[in-house]
This record gives sequence, structure tokens and C-alpha cells, in this order.
Amino acid sequence: MYEKVLVPFDFSPDSKHAVECLKSIPGIRDVVLLNVVYTKHPSVSGEFENPDADYARLRLEEYVRSLEKPGFTVRTRVGEITGGNISDVVNRVAAEEDISLTVMGRRGQGVIESLLLGSVASDVLRYGTTDLLLIGRPGKEAADKTKPPCPGLFSHVLICTDFSDPDVVALAGGRLPRPRRVSLLHVVSHGESEDEVRKLTESAWTKLEKCAGAFSSRHVPVATAVRVGSTAEEIVAFAGKECATLIVMKSAGKRGFIPSFLGTTTAHVARAARVPVLVLKQPAVAPQ
Repeated sequence: MYEKVLVPFDFSPDSKHAVECLKSIPGIRDVVLLNVVYTKHPSVSGEFENPDADYARLRLEEYVRSLEKPGFTVRTRVGEITGGNISDVVNRVAAEEDISLTVMGRRGQGVIESLLLGSVASDVLRYGTTDLLLIGRPGKEAADKTKPPCPGLFSHVLICTDFSDPDVVALAGGRLPRPRRVSLLHVVSHGESEDEVRKLTESAWTKLEKCAGAFSSRHVPVATAVRVGSTAEEIVAFAGKECATLIVMKSAGKRGFIPSFLGTTTAHVARAARVPVLVLKQPAVAPQ
């Protein structure tokens, strides 16, 4: 369960929608809204207050006042940098605040960030240490304020596994609120012959049945599925066809931590999926 959440906040519709979606996650107690300001002259405590940073604080406070009974405490922070990456500030604040989940809209305000996955979001996914929930731009239905934001986020959770350690199914079972139902998916993405693909597929079905116990023991309905093809494409297609409300993946697989963000399965799914994507981070390994 996630109690302390960080939302990098740039006043865009995506970041505002991300905050509203937090109301659909039970157990949250404390939310930190972080806005990062680029400036040539950072504030100096007791001596100089940068006007851009001061304006950001006022806007954040005004936005917090506009929230209707969020159900959790909302605090604000403004980070000032003269250069470098916003993601560095996000990761530093996450460590200082002992954050367990970072929530971001997939796109932001800038022209570059109008890509399917914003540059800040991609950097946080690549270098961040907290679990990361990426929420897409709200559609037309979001304008209907009579409907709850992100309705049914945990109605149908799709967990994607490659069977590598750490086990993403076990991680999800220990961190997520109780979902209404779960689908476990493995994609066979390689095989030099039809016979090898068949054997890999049969092995995957057996492994998935064992993994299902993490949720069936909690009386959560579980379905298993194996697909053959491009991993990212099959995940996105399955999520759409089966009406998944949340895709759960991890940032580390058979090759360990992601060496390069571009071109990874997680990145492709985060860009293409029409539903929120939760990326679970590999637990830190204790030094030998």
C-alpha cells in the first residue's frame, strides 16, 4: 500500500488529472506536489526570494485550496535549479520525503513533452527509485465532473511478467490495494523454431498457474494468458481487448536494471497504452 506520494506538478491538465486520480488509490495519507523552476538567481533563505519561485508557491497553494475533500494531506514544494534535469530534483525530493510512489502525467507543458511520453516522465522512469504510476492525458469523458476520476483503477489489473527475479507478481501482490480481478500475462517473444516456441509457451502456462496463487489465495479472481509476438505490442493489445484498467510492470528484467530507457518494453508500453501504467522498481540489493 502506498501512503506517501509525490506528484511532479507543472499545472498542466495531465498533472491536475494525476492528482484527481489519487482519490482512487486507497491508503494514501500524504501527498507532496512538487513544482520545479528554472532560474539564474535562486532564492537565498532570509535574503532573497526569487519571484518565479514565489509565484509558483502561490499557484500551488491556490490549486490545493481548490481541491474538494481529497481525503489525504496535500503539501507543496518548489524546487529551484539553474541547470540540469528536472528529474534530478524529483528523485532528490522523493528520497528526502521517503516517498513510496511517484505519480505523473505522461505528458507535460512543453513542446518537447508533447510526445507520447514526456521527457521528465521518461527520465524519472529511467533513473527514479520509487514505484512510478504514469497516467495518460484525460479524454473527453474527464470533463464530466459527475464521474469519479480514474474510476475503477484496480477493477482489472493486468500484471506482465517475464518470470525473472524479482517476481513482479509477488511485488504487486504485496504493494497494490486489493484488485477486483487480475490477469497475468507472459509474452513469448523469441524462439528459433515452432517447436521451441511451443515448449516456451507450455512452460509459461505452467509458471503462470503457480504465480496465480499470489492472488487466488486472497480470493481475487485470476486469469492467465500467454501470447506470442512483440512483447510491448502484445501487452498493449491485450490490455485493450480485455479492458484492463491498470497495467503493472517492473523496471528490471532478465538483464537487470534498464541500461537505456529508449527501446525498452516498459517505455513502449508506457507510450502506447491507453490506460495507466504502474512501474514497480527492483528493490535495492544489499552490498556484499
